[in-house]
Amino acid sequence: MEKKLNQPGLFSAIAISIGTMMGSGWLFASYYASKAAGGASILSWIIGALAVLIMALLLAEIAIKYPVNGLFTRLISISHNPHFGFVTGISNWLLGLIVIPSEAMATTQYIASIYKPMTPYIFANGSLTLAGVGVVGVFMLIYTLINYWGIHFFAKINNSITTLKIIIPIVTAVLMLLAAFHSSNFTAQNASFIPFGSSSIFGAIVSCGIFYSFFGFQTAVSFTAELKNPKRNVPIALISSVLIVLGIYLLLQIAFIGALPPHMLDNGWAGLNFESPLAQLTGLIGLNALAVVLYADAFISPSGTGIIYTGASTRMLNEMGKHGQVPKVFGKINEQIGMSRICLIFTFICSLILIIFFRNWQLIASLTTTFILISCIALPIAYSKLKANKNDPLTISYLPFPQVFSFVIFLFLSYLLMISGIINLAVALILHLAFFVMYAGMKIKTHDNKLIKEMIIGSWGIFLFLVFELVAAITYKHFANYTAFYIVFLMLSSLFYFVLVAQKSEEH
Repeated sequence: MEKKLNQPGLFSAIAISIGTMMGSGWLFASYYASKAAGGASILSWIIGALAVLIMALLLAEIAIKYPVNGLFTRLISISHNPHFGFVTGISNWLLGLIVIPSEAMATTQYIASIYKPMTPYIFANGSLTLAGVGVVGVFMLIYTLINYWGIHFFAKINNSITTLKIIIPIVTAVLMLLAAFHSSNFTAQNASFIPFGSSSIFGAIVSCGIFYSFFGFQTAVSFTAELKNPKRNVPIALISSVLIVLGIYLLLQIAFIGALPPHMLDNGWAGLNFESPLAQLTGLIGLNALAVVLYADAFISPSGTGIIYTGASTRMLNEMGKHGQVPKVFGKINEQIGMSRICLIFTFICSLILIIFFRNWQLIASLTTTFILISCIALPIAYSKLKANKNDPLTISYLPFPQVFSFVIFLFLSYLLMISGIINLAVALILHLAFFVMYAGMKIKTHDNKLIKEMIIGSWGIFLFLVFELVAAITYKHFANYTAFYIVFLMLSSLFYFVLVAQKSEEH
């Protein structure tokens, strides 16, 4: 009974998701989205949020039926089979490993930029120095220690941080709107609200941190088994967190565009050049005290996100260990805190290795959106499979015609994945194949060779789909303006949807 008394409630569940979404993204996304899409960046946020909200409603149905930790990683394993599930699961875990050091690096960079003489000792030639690696390692160690004492201690820390992460962005946006607002900025280039065409709206979702910022919507699900009354709290947390964050990001985007001195747009949106966009802009319009607050929050927001991803990645690895997708040692739990400290320490070590070998933020973060999209594609596939199960269907529907929404979301995610970049897709395909070979080797050691055939039958579709996305990305580079390309792409994506949903399920 003591454990139940200590279980975090609805506010903590909402704070976990919001805390992940309000990381370093809020300090940069409005700037990069403006450069990519101009005033139409507002539409990018709305479209991105709408897609995420639909996914949240689909995920809420599954979370109610399967209230387990690390659910987002386990989706395909539950609906299909563990071999297919490993591919999407490892994508989720790798994503977490990338986010943890990138957030710590962002915090380190912000601190270094406050006192310019210190900067060269932290960064040299655009990369972390050995001293910089040490500082980032200290931040990641702090993330690990906060999670080490379990979700109750973690939730107390996160609730306080999240409160600040909500208040400061809202106050920032409101003060910017009051200090300066130039409506002409929204059509400053080519006298158009959409100066770079409709494709820029979707491109901004992928390349400017918009989808990355919203991806944290699902983080509360990683803690489902440890939350109080998950059947009520998880759906509310998923939906409300997306709506709250959308409101904050829209307010920030409108405030950023409106507050820009008009002369800064004389050379178009591409002419903008900021290092710390919101802090620098508030200084330009006379809000110097607010600029100081923003520098302080630049420490808080990325750190809060890093803390959450450390906990979420730990639980993802733990769930994979419980189900034999990684060595069994990762499936053990420390009963007094309800999580695995072995997984936590291993996650910290792997993240630290990333920093040692990839000392440039862009190098370790460039694959983030691609891994996010691969992870999210698992949701509509798993949902459709589980919803169609006549023997044990999902019992609640939050959307009318949910399987239609599931299909549409898959097509949307497939398109975003295709435009995420040729190099990103190639690296993602290679990494997934490499990890799958290691997984197969681990399994074969304890089973007969017939397992190889079972693995291939259970997972071939996702690898063929990734190959298709890579080929489509290469083709898109040359035929993006042809209607025929989009028709063929949507037709083949639809075919893959039905193939992946119909992929062989585990026999019970």
